[in-house]
Amino acid sequence: MKEEWKTHHVGVIVSDMDRAVEYYKSLGIVTVGRDLGDVQTRKGAKVKARFAQIGPLVLELFQPVEGEDIQLEFLKKHGEGIQHIGFTVADIDAEVDDLVSKGVKLMFRLDTPTGTRIAFFDTRQIGDFIIELIQPADKDFLADFLKPEE
Repeated sequence: MKEEWKTHHVGVIVSDMDRAVEYYKSLGIVTVGRDLGDVQTRKGAKVKARFAQIGPLVLELFQPVEGEDIQLEFLKKHGEGIQHIGFTVADIDAEVDDLVSKGVKLMFRLDTPTGTRIAFFDTRQIGDFIIELIQPADKDFLADFLKPEE
């Protein structure tokens, strides 16, 4: 792993968000963030999304709800499980250029309204997971997502 990449989260596909949240809560080791509701994906599909934290590890939970996208594709092929690993980087343009120059397929890029920049790479040929790179707009951009519901 590149030294400047920092592990950020593990993306997990679940078939039932409520069941997954209750399970993790029952273990007594997880802080579950607020319900983000239905989130539209890049292809117009919808997923339920929530973040949870176990010690220093952040989980990004997704449940496909409507339409076809990589989350539903993963669930159909594998069932529930780890779909991607996210890393923060200081310069996403340089990292994208570097990986593309090495022949890694860029699946898609997204610049969010908050200024956070994201890129997904198809690294599924070994290990069958995707790499997500994130250049956060601000240092604590996940803090709001990890706030427990009141």
